[in-house]
Amino acid sequence: MKILLMGEYSGVHTNLTKALREEGYNVLCVHNGDGYKELNADIYINYKYYTSSNKLINILLVFYYKLLTFMGLKGVFQIFKYKKSLNELKGYDIVQLINPIFLSDFGFIVNFVIFRKIKANNKKVFLCALGDDYYWVKYSLCGEFKYTMFDRLKLKTFKKYISQLIWVINPFYIFLNKYILSNVNAVIPGLFDYYIPYKHSAKCSEIVPIIMQSSNQEVKISYPLKVFHGWQFGKEYRKGNDIIDEIFIILKNKYPSMIEYEIVGGLPYSVYIKKFNDCHIFIDQCYSYDCGVNGLLGMSYSKVVLSGMESEVKRYYNLDYQPLVNITPNKIHLLECVEDLIKNPKKLKEYSINARKFIEEYHSCDYVLGKYKEVWNKY
Repeated sequence: MKILLMGEYSGVHTNLTKALREEGYNVLCVHNGDGYKELNADIYINYKYYTSSNKLINILLVFYYKLLTFMGLKGVFQIFKYKKSLNELKGYDIVQLINPIFLSDFGFIVNFVIFRKIKANNKKVFLCALGDDYYWVKYSLCGEFKYTMFDRLKLKTFKKYISQLIWVINPFYIFLNKYILSNVNAVIPGLFDYYIPYKHSAKCSEIVPIIMQSSNQEVKISYPLKVFHGWQFGKEYRKGNDIIDEIFIILKNKYPSMIEYEIVGGLPYSVYIKKFNDCHIFIDQCYSYDCGVNGLLGMSYSKVVLSGMESEVKRYYNLDYQPLVNITPNKIHLLECVEDLIKNPKKLKEYSINARKFIEEYHSCDYVLGKYKEVWNKY
């Protein structure tokens, strides 16, 4: 079976490629390296940005690139240098795209044209629902989530959300998402947060979790507790890093001998993993219902992860244990929750054991590949 994976989301397709190849599948992985994470791909399709030593020109260039993105024109000329590689993407049994903007460096025009070529020249095409899109943003703004990243959306914070809001204010992005949904065999949610907006569609499959190999590492709880905060700078309004940081500064001042607190961000994936290797507590985010890829990475190393694991997610997976510390953007709740945690080594150890158990049960290669095969065959 020939499989084409296009787009990337924090290593989802990179890890899936490796797992499929180990089972003997012919796989081609195409993406841009996922920015600063520098993830491996078979074919890299990148947009080249230009900068200047002149500050004013740089400001104009930033505006120019934002305008191109909004108009959907970004990359309409640069894409031609990849024409030969793109023309060879045919004859695949399965094509899986991450996000409607699967070529994430390019605008909706390029993605629309390439999608039509992919659809016409391959057998089955699937959309993996991960990252911002029309249905997720719309549901987050108007749905029934108890809290979302948009809770802090105001006139003065509007510019912080523009890259998400483009999905509901730009008719071309709305059209692209609806068009792709109409023309794929199925939508495969990778996390509970993306399952909810799509679940009423007949094309929505069950959640296929993200592959995350267990490191078999055991965390020994000792004081001071080493707390690792993986902060994607510029995404604090999305993940609530600033809220969590405020709480840990309070606790660090209150219990200086119990906590060592480190913030890390903007590192290549391979360097990032080494940085958190000896930590006890791993901070992900406080605005998600489900645990994101970053949090799953921490769990795969048996870390005590602070992220999302709402009761709805536990019911979906039929869990009778708590694999991580479910945190919310409520500062009072967050402070009480974390303060209780750091004073309870027995509870810390239990979370560490449960984290590894959850990864081995729901994110192993065998389990995830089995789920993918079911969906790919069913639709």
